[in-house]
Amino acid sequence: MSKYYSIRTKLIAFMLIATTIPLLTSISMTFIQTKSALREQALEENKRLIYQASTNLNNYVDNVARASLAVYNDPNFLRNLAKLPGDYRAVAEVYTTLQTIRAAIPDVFQLYLHSFVSDQSTLITNPFPKREERKQAYSNSLHGKMDNGSSDIWLESAHMSHTYGFKAASPDDSPRTVITLHRIIRDTPSPERLGVLAIDLNMNSIAAICNRLYDSTKEQIYVVDGENRIVYQGHSEISGANAGGQLQPVAASSLQEARTLAGTTLTMAGHFEQDHSIYVYQQLGSNYADWTIIKQIPNETLYERATALTWNNAIIAIAALMLVIVATLFISIRITGPLKQLMRYMNQIQAGRLHVDIRLSSRDEFGVLARHFRDMMDTVNNLILREYQLEIANKTNQLKALQAQIHPHFLYNTLQSIGTLALQQQGERAYTLLSSLSKMLRYSMRDQTCVTLREEAEHARLYLELQQERFGERLEVHMHFAEDTLTAQMPRMTLQPLIENYFKHGADVQPGKGLISITSRRVDRNLIEIELINNGPTIPEDKLLEIRGWLEHQETLSDITPQESARSESIGLRNVIRRLALNSHPGQSAEIKINNVDTGGVKLQIKLYVGE
Repeated sequence: MSKYYSIRTKLIAFMLIATTIPLLTSISMTFIQTKSALREQALEENKRLIYQASTNLNNYVDNVARASLAVYNDPNFLRNLAKLPGDYRAVAEVYTTLQTIRAAIPDVFQLYLHSFVSDQSTLITNPFPKREERKQAYSNSLHGKMDNGSSDIWLESAHMSHTYGFKAASPDDSPRTVITLHRIIRDTPSPERLGVLAIDLNMNSIAAICNRLYDSTKEQIYVVDGENRIVYQGHSEISGANAGGQLQPVAASSLQEARTLAGTTLTMAGHFEQDHSIYVYQQLGSNYADWTIIKQIPNETLYERATALTWNNAIIAIAALMLVIVATLFISIRITGPLKQLMRYMNQIQAGRLHVDIRLSSRDEFGVLARHFRDMMDTVNNLILREYQLEIANKTNQLKALQAQIHPHFLYNTLQSIGTLALQQQGERAYTLLSSLSKMLRYSMRDQTCVTLREEAEHARLYLELQQERFGERLEVHMHFAEDTLTAQMPRMTLQPLIENYFKHGADVQPGKGLISITSRRVDRNLIEIELINNGPTIPEDKLLEIRGWLEHQETLSDITPQESARSESIGLRNVIRRLALNSHPGQSAEIKINNVDTGGVKLQIKLYVGE
């Protein structure tokens, strides 16, 4: 009996289940509720925090936009844009206005101004300003933005700084990440464009605002624009982006989802979960910056406190479980010990030691059961042995009777054919047939139960040779046995009874030429298949169903009586099925399939397990 079905196992399992399920349920519910509470608390806190940061960023961008209005506050600035480059006073006043804008805005890296009326470009940068004559503004992207007529002011997302076509002040000056505010300067109230102003801003203020939003060792912060490009990314240990601002750890679909949700909800804020993290976002809502702040909080960070509490509860639960296991083992061993000893006696009896001495000294129910079992074994042991021996003798006699029935069915026709040859004075042919018949008779009288397929195939060949003498050209035989199958062991007299069924039920009524095909092949290392096909009449459907019933219940064939086996329909197929069942090993029963052929005839397949 399997250990999984023992009383001891069931008792231990019951005790463990009765204690572990409540403990695990309590721990799970505590963990889930704690996670839910922490999640809601963290979401609310981070939403408020990010909302305040978005307000600060919005104010910062608005301040930059307001500072750029200094070009309109100076009454002489618009007029100076139209003056020729040789007017040094006008140039100085333009420099002064640009320097005023630079001083009013924190984190200004450089300012670029291009005048369309005087075709002059000016760059205010360290260590000194630069000015030169140009026919158009530096960047084609500025023209593309201005030509669409959407707005006179816009914010270019994070990019690497450049010199706007001017020569660098020093070869060692390396570009830095900046954002740029562009403003078209018009001759108000006229729509005429006088110039364009670009203000490059360092990321210091944005970084100062964003760095207060997250723990760089556990979380990450992003500021992205409307095209999912990174404006700012925190210096976190959990993720990073390349120099071109392409986001690596967070999928672009996540940012798109954040922006889609931010653009469709009334609050322009929310959260979503992806990649084992929760993302809290807030859109700025600025007229100049279509930005969204996104904070990534990994699950392990969000649920860190819940995990610690769960581990504490788990330690207590494990200690309780250990105590339960020790008590359960002690109780189960004391109760099931005598039963295990009795089972060992039964296993010895099952192994064949029918006279085992059963000794169990306990006075409880198990001891009484052991004594009664010992008395029962003394009573039935002889009966079991006698019935077993009688069954073996009966099977042996039955098998011999079945085998003896095979030959009389074709002996008469064979001897008649040989006699005809003798009358025709074909002595050599008559001798050949007599030799084949004698080999068949000698083969059937052998004491061996199993033979090789080679021997069985030779016997079938001799049988078909005698039948071909009787039917002449009306019978065509094809035999092909694979070489790697000829050493396989099988019950003697298996093929010939199956072939004989064709001559009993189909050969005499066959309108044309009869055909018998016998082949063998190896299916795999432990299995061969033998196939017999004839073109005789098909088996009636009711008879075919009955035969298939025999094949599906081969174990019932052990009860076939000699009277039943004497029926004509039992001589061939039932005989073979019976002997295959008797000679099969447990778990390796031979398989037989029988089917009608669509074009006429019957196909029979035998699968034999041949072992290694």
